[in-house]
Amino acid sequence: MTLLKVSLLFIFLTFSSVSFAKSSFSVLFVNPSLAGEPFWGKVQQITEEACKQLGVNIDVIYGDGNRHIQIAELKKYLDYRASPDYVILMLYPGGAEQTLTMLNNYGIKFITLEQTITGMEKDEIGIPKQRFEHWLGEVYFDNYQAGFDLAKALHESVLSGGHKGPVNGLAINGHYGSESDKRNQGAADYFKNADIKLQQTVHASWSKEQAYTKTKRLFKRYPDTQLIWSASDLMAMGAQTAIRQLKKDERQVAIGGFDWLSDSLSLIKKGQLSASVGGHFMMGGWALVSIFDFHHGNQYWLQNSQITFELSAITRENIDEYIWISNNPDWSKLDYKHFSILDKSAKRYDFSPKYLRQINQGPVVDE
Repeated sequence: MTLLKVSLLFIFLTFSSVSFAKSSFSVLFVNPSLAGEPFWGKVQQITEEACKQLGVNIDVIYGDGNRHIQIAELKKYLDYRASPDYVILMLYPGGAEQTLTMLNNYGIKFITLEQTITGMEKDEIGIPKQRFEHWLGEVYFDNYQAGFDLAKALHESVLSGGHKGPVNGLAINGHYGSESDKRNQGAADYFKNADIKLQQTVHASWSKEQAYTKTKRLFKRYPDTQLIWSASDLMAMGAQTAIRQLKKDERQVAIGGFDWLSDSLSLIKKGQLSASVGGHFMMGGWALVSIFDFHHGNQYWLQNSQITFELSAITRENIDEYIWISNNPDWSKLDYKHFSILDKSAKRYDFSPKYLRQINQGPVVDE
C-alpha cells in the first residue's frame, strides 16, 4: 500500500470516527400510554429504530395513560438519572405547564407530539420558544382534515357498494378533548356538505368495549344506518363486532377509524372494515430525525416552531399497498436518513405517509 493510500485511509477513518462521535447523543422518549398498547407501542418501536440507524442513545419511560403518573415518572427520571440531551413527549391536558416548566428548568431541549392542549391552558403555555426557550417545536398532523378524510372514505365505500337513497351515519368519538373533537368536527362538516344525516354522536373513551356496547344500543335505535365513523380503530373494531353479532352484514355498513392498527388493516383486507386513516405512528421517528438534524447544525428548529404532516386513508382499494404494516413489519427496512434534510438543499421536511409504500414497491415517484 502506497504512502498516499495509507494517508487517505487514515484521514477517512479519523473523520468517520469524529462523525460517529458527533452523532452520539441521548434522547428520552416518554410513551404516554401503557407498555404494549398497540398504537403508542408502534410509535415507540419506530422511534427506537430511527435512533438505532442514526446512532442515537434512547431511554423510554411510560405515562400509563395518566397525566399525574407521566409527570411523576418524568420527574423521577430527571432527578435520578443522567439528563438526556433531548426529550420527545406528548403533553397531557391539565399537566402541560408543569411538564414544560420542569423540562425548561433542567435546560433540556424537547419536542412535543400532537397538539393536545387548547383553550386557557394553551394561552398559558404559549407557542414553542416563547415562554419556554428549550421547547424546540411541535410535530403534529391536522386532526380536522383527518376526520374529514375518514368521513369521505366511508361515504365513498357506501356509494361503491351500490347503496341508493339517503345515507345515515353514526359517530363514535373518543373523549371530551381537543384531539377527538377536531376529528369529529371534520367528520361533521363532511357529513353536512355531503347531505349525510348524522343521527347521533357518542363518546366511548377510546375503548373497544364501550364502542361495542354503545353500537348495539344505537343500532336498535337507528337500524337504517349505512355508515359508522369512529375516532379510533379500536372503537371501530368494537362497532364492527357489534354489527356482526346483530347478524347485520358488516359489509353493508361502512365502518372505519384511525391509527392503522394491524388488526384493523387485516379486517379491511377481508372486507369487514372499510377504512382506516393513519400514518401518525411515524411521528416519533419524524421528531427524532429533526432532532438529529438540529444536533448537527441544521437551522430548521431555530426558524420554525412546528412540523406538520398529512395522514392517509387506507381503504379496500389501496390496502394491498400497505398490508405489510399488519404483518409484523420490519421497521428497519425504512431508511430514516432518507428523511433528513441535513445535507440537502430542502428547507422543509416531507413526511408524507406515501413513502411507507417504498418498502414493498420500491422508490416512490412524486405524482
